[in-house]
Amino acid sequence: MRTILRAGLGGLVLLAVLAAPVAAQSDDAKLGQLLEELDALIDKGENQNLADPWFLQDLRALSSRYGEVWPVVLFDHQFDSKGTLPKAPWEVRQGEMKMDWSRGLRSRVEVAVQADSKSDKEIAGEIIGGLLGQALGGKSSQTTTADPTISALALAPVAVSNAFQMQAEITTRAMPGNDQGGLELGVYQGSSAGYRLLLAPKDGAGMLANLLAVSSRGTTRLIGSGESTEALPDDQPVTVTLSRRADGAMTAALGEQQLIAANDLSFKSAFDGVLIANRAGDYAVKWMTVRGTN
Repeated sequence: MRTILRAGLGGLVLLAVLAAPVAAQSDDAKLGQLLEELDALIDKGENQNLADPWFLQDLRALSSRYGEVWPVVLFDHQFDSKGTLPKAPWEVRQGEMKMDWSRGLRSRVEVAVQADSKSDKEIAGEIIGGLLGQALGGKSSQTTTADPTISALALAPVAVSNAFQMQAEITTRAMPGNDQGGLELGVYQGSSAGYRLLLAPKDGAGMLANLLAVSSRGTTRLIGSGESTEALPDDQPVTVTLSRRADGAMTAALGEQQLIAANDLSFKSAFDGVLIANRAGDYAVKWMTVRGTN
């Protein structure tokens, strides 16, 4: 009887696995449901000893692989250049970003005296404008300046699928006025459009997070926001995660804490690259990894 049950469970599981590609071609939701049912069968097989443990282990690994939302590593970069500039494909397009042997790609931007009179939209426009001008001009060399208040921008022209997960390890150091600026991580299309995650210290303690959608005309729209009540200690690394699913569901997290959950369908095609921007503050990025669907 036990042999029959094992054979029956193995047959059902095998049929479920063979059906997975068909479901994936017709409907992602059907694939998700199929994988949930497959996992339930595997759990039953393990709990009741209905099939060979090694067979069930292989099936669970297969289920996990097909169930991944972002199964492909699209971009994996360590900021470990021995020179002053980051290695390709990164290019510093505005302001100043330099390699720090311990922290990675570092930028230190001071708050301008007139910063109080500028809106967030105007400050964002400065960064977006810098990217737009460089992209249209076809320039690839670093833009240097002696002005320490110029926002810093670096980009990497790498293909990113519409559904993606971006992770980066960052560090920060306290400096006067850094709550008026912040660090941006994001993806872009064309010369300026795309998503930006802006992280900025709160006045007091903690971090604010704003998820922005930037149109091809440069207009900025707030998708979602959140905050962490714990401030980041100086030079204490933390992982920032920005995720987007195929259905437009987006999340942003600081370490293990999810700060934003929102939905946006502004962009339906792939992205042309990733960017790091410093509006004001002392920030560094040690590594960045982007996963996607193709």
